[in-house]
Amino acid sequence: MILVLESAAFGYLHFLRYRNQNLSLTGFESKTGNIISSVLFIMIALLIIACFFFAKKISTASVSIMFILSCLGFAAVVISGLLLQKESKIISISAFLIATVLFLSIVSGLVLSRSHKLRFFKTLFTFMLLLVVPVAVTFILILNFGESDFSNSEKISGDAGVILGAAVWGGNRPSPVLKERINKGYELYEKKIVPKLVITGGGSPNELTEGEVSKNVLLKYGVAPENLIMENSSSSTVEQIQFVRDSLYRPLRWNKIILISDNFHLMRAFEICKFNNMNSGYASSDKVLSTGGTLNYCLKESLAMIIFWMSGV
Repeated sequence: MILVLESAAFGYLHFLRYRNQNLSLTGFESKTGNIISSVLFIMIALLIIACFFFAKKISTASVSIMFILSCLGFAAVVISGLLLQKESKIISISAFLIATVLFLSIVSGLVLSRSHKLRFFKTLFTFMLLLVVPVAVTFILILNFGESDFSNSEKISGDAGVILGAAVWGGNRPSPVLKERINKGYELYEKKIVPKLVITGGGSPNELTEGEVSKNVLLKYGVAPENLIMENSSSSTVEQIQFVRDSLYRPLRWNKIILISDNFHLMRAFEICKFNNMNSGYASSDKVLSTGGTLNYCLKESLAMIIFWMSGV
């Protein structure tokens, strides 16, 4: 029964990964999230099967805990599929991941220990290790992600540069982060690396959106209005890239876009494009962050990256 619950949870999670990206599920694709999810499920399935060989040595209480965690994980995935708000989906998927990691910690401890008994401190240590290591690896990948991925020797390296939105300050001014993204986009436009700029980002009531603020700045810089494409209703990176996919990349049959954002943000944006079969390069803004700011942003992006890989949110 436990194996059935885990299979159902991971199978439905695979379906949600595509549904959350408004994509059709046509089969298994060798994409990062699919591979990670499959490896995790295979590990769990093998450990569950191994438990059968030690069934007489594993207590009823341990089996009950495993069953409860499987139920909780399955319920969290199902609830995530029913929710509409992004924040609520993230909470549900986080609950699934925590339940899954705890389940994996318990099962691996039961199978690999000589006594095949549940040990609290060993399980806690394994649980913390399984939580920290993936985040740490993702953190390092994000921290060392390249600053650019296009050839300056080419006259045009992409069909358009996509300036991903960031906060707007009072007085309808771009925040320093957004301003540097705008400047980098303008630099690529001036060098004729991209012929057009897509500016994205929604906003709060009674103020200009991120897209509108970016457009105003670029018009002041002298960019021709016909070379600016604005999106001003999105509230996340996923929504911004989905706009480009559905309104521009597919209909206009673009071959490549250049993502423009901060270095810590580019890996997730690149992975979203990759999952959506969009060919993309990337260029980092010149915004310099403090060591503390870099660590803070990279940690947040690491968690967001893992949530995206697992659920497409």
